[in-house]
Amino acid sequence: MKLFALCCAFAVSGVTFAQSPSNEIPAHAQAYVQQAEQQRLADEIIWHRLMYADQHGRSEVTYSGYFFSQDGQHNLHSELSANIQALFQAALPNQSIRCRFPARSQWLMEQLNIQSAQLPAVQCPELDDWFGKINPYKATLIYATDFMGNPSSMFGHTLLRIDPKDQKQLNLVSYAINYAATVTNADGWSFAWKGLTGQYPGEYSLMPYYRKVKEYGDFESRDLWEYELNLSEAETQFLVKHIWEMQKVTFPYYFVSDNCAYRLLGLLDTVRPELDLKNQFKVAAVPIETIRSVERQGLVADTVYRPALETQLLAQARQHGRILAQKSHQLAFTAPQHMQAQLSAYSETERAKILEMAYDDLYLYLTSRKVEGKFARPRLRQLLVLRSEIPAEKQRTDAPRPNMDPVQGHHARNFQLKAGEVQGDSFVELGHRQAYHDLMDPQGGFRTGTQLMFWDGAVQYRQDTLKLEHFDFLSVNSYNPITPFKTPLSWGFNFGWQQEALGAHGQFSETQQHGVANLSVQAGFSRANSGRRHLCYAQMQVHFQGSKALDDGWRAGAGPALGCQNIWSDNINSLVQVELPFWQDQNQWNLRLNSQIQYALNAQNALRLGWEFQQQHGFDWDKASFEFVHFF
Repeated sequence: MKLFALCCAFAVSGVTFAQSPSNEIPAHAQAYVQQAEQQRLADEIIWHRLMYADQHGRSEVTYSGYFFSQDGQHNLHSELSANIQALFQAALPNQSIRCRFPARSQWLMEQLNIQSAQLPAVQCPELDDWFGKINPYKATLIYATDFMGNPSSMFGHTLLRIDPKDQKQLNLVSYAINYAATVTNADGWSFAWKGLTGQYPGEYSLMPYYRKVKEYGDFESRDLWEYELNLSEAETQFLVKHIWEMQKVTFPYYFVSDNCAYRLLGLLDTVRPELDLKNQFKVAAVPIETIRSVERQGLVADTVYRPALETQLLAQARQHGRILAQKSHQLAFTAPQHMQAQLSAYSETERAKILEMAYDDLYLYLTSRKVEGKFARPRLRQLLVLRSEIPAEKQRTDAPRPNMDPVQGHHARNFQLKAGEVQGDSFVELGHRQAYHDLMDPQGGFRTGTQLMFWDGAVQYRQDTLKLEHFDFLSVNSYNPITPFKTPLSWGFNFGWQQEALGAHGQFSETQQHGVANLSVQAGFSRANSGRRHLCYAQMQVHFQGSKALDDGWRAGAGPALGCQNIWSDNINSLVQVELPFWQDQNQWNLRLNSQIQYALNAQNALRLGWEFQQQHGFDWDKASFEFVHFF
């Protein structure tokens, strides 16, 4: 048995199927093949799902070891017959079909009423050891919130935790099923492109859940939402057996469509044949949308919120105040021998608060690999020593659960109907966004200050002409505000196509518009109040545009951008942004103002008022609008 399997980190067995010296198949095996044909088992939906077959009966799996028939990938009837015959073949330890493919073997035996006593005895020590360590009893769907530092995690991430019986309070020792792209660190800037075009292999892995909690909650500062599923013990065990079958099987991984969320839905579809979750997400599989789909099927039994370490630290800062939080950050990076003197001016309770925040702050820097262990460990020890000398009770309080569960927030796709005036001319716009969230959307269930839009466009009818108003292929903004503990960079970019107030020769125009291909990049800093309901930012922007309307076919601009995102109540929020790019082709500054206010009727419907204004070289341009937005 391989060491990897013994450690239960999703064992990948190196043995291949081998028959015993005697390949004789009992005569009654053929009778079961005929019975399967009469029952039309090859047409059963669960067989198609176990084989990952499309509507034409062809399997997505390209690994030849997944099939027993030479034409099994393209002929499910032939593959099913070969599997039934394999059940009756004696095999060496770990090489029987019942060892290699326990889920499909179980299903075939149940459907044909084949008893184990009718089959050759099998020995599956590798499977038994692996399955016994997992000891599956129930399953929990895990949602890790978005992480803007990694393109593949901007939509969030889902995985599946498998819990043993009576292990609710100790689920960190459970195992997690993860589906992810296999990526090398050498890919660099090609990472996003390869992920969008399916150039990475995606594969299942199984690992201790605490590793994922540490990775997401400590290293990437992502909150976790745990949705316990009401799968039975038998269903959970069948699912885990199928994961064993997926050794060495890979699929092309697409960040937007064929991703972690999509493949986990496929697992649930296999366990519950009546479900059809995966087929609901053929274009884009946004993780939180897939969880909503699971909830609509009544599969969620309970929900648990697990805040990230940074979330807990910021909750302490709000509880104890900015002054003590800033002092704790200073203390965390003080030499151990000087820490005591730094605390002399504070009361006993204040010292306890400072020490606890300082420890969490430095530990977060250590786990996120921003400081080395030789720097952090002596300071962490001294912080613990000083805190142990204070008899005051623990000053930490649990981070409050957000007011809204992510599944209760707005849907990723939306439809927009907008009407208004541009330079005195009436217009009507129809828009659609495939995914996911922008700064104006209802913020409940989302992280304030994050924007990720994919395939967002609108057509405009004005002056008896229908034209494409804009199309954002991808727009990303991360306004991560400065805290007492760090000064993160706020950044963003936009790649798409838009109408600009340009004349035929690239000059600013009050009456004409021309389409341009646009790439803009910005970086700077942002601040927010303690509750992150009011956030303002200052950035430098760089623009690159191309169009036939420009004299040289292109232009570049750069300048500052200021903005504020405000959440006034649960129903009302607003956004104001001012840009001042300097365009090199005209040697002129271009003042741009975009302001919006929204009233959310509910999580899925909203009304918006907007006003845009531009000025360049003494000429003005403005647009006023009223908009209805429906999320679905």
